[in-house]
This record gives sequence, structure tokens and C-alpha cells, in this order.
Amino acid sequence: MARKGWGLGVLLTLGLMGWQVGLLWLLSGGFGPRAEELGSRLAWDAVLLMPVAWAAVGCTHWLTRRGGRDRTTVESAATLSLCFLLLLVSVATGRGLVQRQLARTPLPAAPEGQPVSATPQTVTDESRFLCAAVAPDLSATPEQQGGGSLAEAAWAGVRDALVLQVPVFPLALLLLRRRSKPVMSGARAAVSPLALLVMVGASCAWESDGRRPAPDMSGLAEREGGCAPGARVRTYAVAAVPVDLPLNPQGDHVPRGLMYILEEDLPALQEREPQPLVLRANVGECLVLRFTNRLPTEPAALRIEGLRATVRGSGQEGGFVPGTAMRPGQNLTYVLALPESPEAEGAYLLHDSGDGGEREARGLFGALLLEPAGSVYRGVATGEPLRDGSGWEALIDVPEGQDFREMALLYHAMGPPEVADVRSARGELLPLQDEMAGPFRPGAFGLNYRSQPYFEREESPEEEDARPAKARVAAPLLLRSYLGEPVKLRVLNAGNAEFHVHHLHGWRKGQRAKQVPDSAFEAPQLLSPGSGITLATSGSGDFPTATGNFIVHCHLPNHSAGGEQFYWRVFDSPQPRLAPLHGAGSTGTAD
Repeated sequence: MARKGWGLGVLLTLGLMGWQVGLLWLLSGGFGPRAEELGSRLAWDAVLLMPVAWAAVGCTHWLTRRGGRDRTTVESAATLSLCFLLLLVSVATGRGLVQRQLARTPLPAAPEGQPVSATPQTVTDESRFLCAAVAPDLSATPEQQGGGSLAEAAWAGVRDALVLQVPVFPLALLLLRRRSKPVMSGARAAVSPLALLVMVGASCAWESDGRRPAPDMSGLAEREGGCAPGARVRTYAVAAVPVDLPLNPQGDHVPRGLMYILEEDLPALQEREPQPLVLRANVGECLVLRFTNRLPTEPAALRIEGLRATVRGSGQEGGFVPGTAMRPGQNLTYVLALPESPEAEGAYLLHDSGDGGEREARGLFGALLLEPAGSVYRGVATGEPLRDGSGWEALIDVPEGQDFREMALLYHAMGPPEVADVRSARGELLPLQDEMAGPFRPGAFGLNYRSQPYFEREESPEEEDARPAKARVAAPLLLRSYLGEPVKLRVLNAGNAEFHVHHLHGWRKGQRAKQVPDSAFEAPQLLSPGSGITLATSGSGDFPTATGNFIVHCHLPNHSAGGEQFYWRVFDSPQPRLAPLHGAGSTGTAD
């Protein structure tokens, strides 16, 4: 019986290891420790959980003998589950109290001018469930842990124990039922634990970037927190801030708007026309992205769709899930070893998906654009190299390949008509419209924080004079390029629940311009929430084949009438503050 009890404890522990890895994979959004860290943490969990499992098995056997009758498999599994829970609560609570004491030792400060990054010495919040029994959650100071009280530390341990307890009963029921069979061959007895071991071993091979490490990624530089040796490290410091978002020249605005912004651009926040934050990095680089919530009272989050990262931060409301909201003043750092494959080039959404998407609808979104390896970014106004890689439009010089003009278009919706807080320059809600596609509020649909709704404003000259003198306005969004230039449009859906259909009308002065058959630029492109596409033209024989104004809009009627309609203007002669690509040139006059 003792031998069976030892074996049962081992199998139960292995099953819990698989449960923790699966739970991390499902709930962490793909963020987590590297494989070598994962294995060591699972080993530490096993060291502590195996004695708990053995003690629970022994307790179950003692209670069965004391009862004086044979218990059914279900009764035995329930008893084992209850014993395991009581023992685990004690252990996990003790772990929480130890953490409280260890957290009083401050972490070493990062060197001046160096980004904070994830390191193997600390276990961050994303591993809360992974190593719930022994992981030292030292990423937050005692002050950030609500004062570090004994009750809070104990309660954290109880929560972890309850999460680990979930699979215990079904595991116990499965294992006890198999062991209750009168005949079980030696081969089957060996295969059963072996299968569990193989499952856990395969889980340990799982890595935060979703791929097996390439040979040259085996020795990551510790000081760079996950960056490959020799990889270029590109850093950005990003903040979430409140802003009154102007939408158009008429003064329509979102008074309770939010946006991401580079920390260095904060002093000029009120002087610049707001644009969604668009960052750039090259494939194969290491990106260090430090995010700080600078909202006065609201939580804020930054989630990176489609890319794997390690994270370290000063605290998160969600605890274990990077990308959940942080309280004002808190910060975290994402470290992303960007994929080296050329196919990774494209647009990736940055957004706050929490609170039902309410903060995202108010403007808390942006984009990360991955460019070809070795690319250099130049400003569209002067053609000079950009000081950083931000901005919704840029000229991209590619070392091996074709240079191109790049523009990022972020479609977004500000919520259904009953919640969309879009106001005129005088502070009044824009009127509710109800057309064939249903009710909507003008100005509630936009592109890059711009919305040009089409409706009768019914303003008299006296009412126009009553507008506030200091009302902020924004120029309409205008896409610009030269005839014959290769262009890449990075198009994303930054809304939370709305679908958009990106569409370019190839029209000029009422006549249809010549187009390549089945041109992707003319075909409507469906954008589901959070998705992004790249539309590229070679610049020769493809769109555009003529100069003039082309309509860019969302093909959904209410979205277009509600504000998502703008112009792409194509020139064939030099224009002020519009630098051409190297070698691009044409003759004629611009429209």
C-alpha cells in the first residue's frame, strides 16, 4: 500500500505540473518565462508539491481505515482532494508570508540611462499561476502590495492554493479508478506515468515566443534581459495620458480622450495635433518597450498583439497576465526578441483591451511596425533620418530590396451611439443619426484620430461666432505620395468590437483611373477587431497610375458617413514638405 501511495503522489504532482503550464498558456496571452526558466520553476514546484501530495494520500488512507468500511472511488477521490486542499492552503499561505518578508529587500536599481528588462533572478507576475506554490513574486514592493499586511500576504497564498486545487479531484478520480482495476500489466503501469512525463517534458519545451530557440539564440545576454548577443536593442518609453482629442477643422472632439505617447513628446502634447502612436523596429532586433500609466485616476494597459515578450513591472491589477491594467503611476517593461523571418514584417496592434474596450474606444491604441532587416527610417517632410522610429508616415530605406513610402492607417470606432462621447466645439453631443444601416453618432468613426462626418450641422452665423475662441481643431487626414513611388499601407482595425472594410476608390474627376486587374488597393479589405494587413505596390504599372485625389474610406455606410472618409493625393511634381524617395521622379503637373 505504501508503494501505491508513493506512486499516486508522484502522478498527482506531475498532473498538477501539466495543469499549471496549460493554465499559463491559456491565460498569459503567450507571455511567460523562457524554457530554461520554466523547467527550473517546475522542478521547484515539484519539490514542494510532492510531499503535500504524499501527505494527502496518507491522510486519505488513514481516514479510510478509521472509517471501518471500504469507500467508493468517488468518495476516496473527494477525500484526497479535501486533504490536499487543506495541506496546500497551509503551504501556500506560508509561501505568501515568506514573500512578504523577502519583498522588503529592495531590488537593485537599473543603471542610469539603461532600460529595465526581465532577468532570470526575479520571477515576475506572469508566473503567478505557473509557480503558485513557490514562485517569489518580488516584482512589487511592499508599498505596492497594499502595505504588505499579513492578511493580504496570507490571502494571496489562499488564492493560489484554490487555483491549484481545481484539477485535483478529477486527477484523483482518474488515478484511483485506474488503480482499482484488479489486473494491470507491468507495461501499462510503466506507460501511464511515462505518458505524463512526456507531456510535462513537451510542455517545458514550450517557449514564450512560440518557437524552439534557434541555435544562435541559445545564450541570451543576461544584461539585456532576453536580447540575443549582438542584436541591436531599440528602446521606447511610452506613456498613457489623457487628452482632449480634436477630430476635424469644425472643432468636433472627444473631451475624455486617451492616447499613448512617447515620454519625450509629453511637453509638446498640447501644441501638436494628436496622432496615434506608431513605433517602428526591424525584424531580428530586440525591442525594449517601457510603458507607464500617467492617467490621473484610471487604470491603463498596453497589450501587444501577435508578438511574444517577457515582462517586468512595478505592479499590475491582473497580477499574472501582462497586458492587464495597471494603476496610475505604475510601469512595466516589455522585452521582445523580434522574429528574424522576413515574413514577420507588418503591423501589430498596441492597445488597451481592458474594461470592455472602453479605454481603447477613447483612443488608447497605436501600432508597432516591423520593417525589413537593416532598414533606415526617414521623415516625409525633410527626407532626413528620423530621430526615433515613430510617426504614422515615413520613408523606409531598405539595404537589400526596394525602398518604399509607408503610411499607417488605424480605423477605430468610439462606441455605440448611446456611449460615444463625441462633442461639437461648443460642447454639445453631435446629433444622433438613423439611416438605412441603423442609428449612429457622427464623429464616432475615425481614422488616425480624425473624423470628418457628413451631416447637416444647421448652424447659423451667430452660432458659429459662439464657438469658443480657443477650441482645438485638427486638419483633415491627407495621404500623400508621388506618382511612380512604391508604397506600403499598414492598415489596422484599432476598434474594440466594430468591423471595418478598408476601401480605396480609384476615381479621378469622375473618370475611373486605369488599374491593374484585381488590384489589392481597389478591392475592399475586411478588418476584424485587432487585425492588420499590408497593401503594397511596386510603383510601376500598379496603383496609382495617375495623379489626383483618391477616396479612402470604410465601405460600411454608417462608418463612411460617420467620419471615415479621407483623400489620398498623388503628385507628379515636387511639393513643399513632401520629400521623395531616392531616385523617384516624374514629370508633369500635380492636381
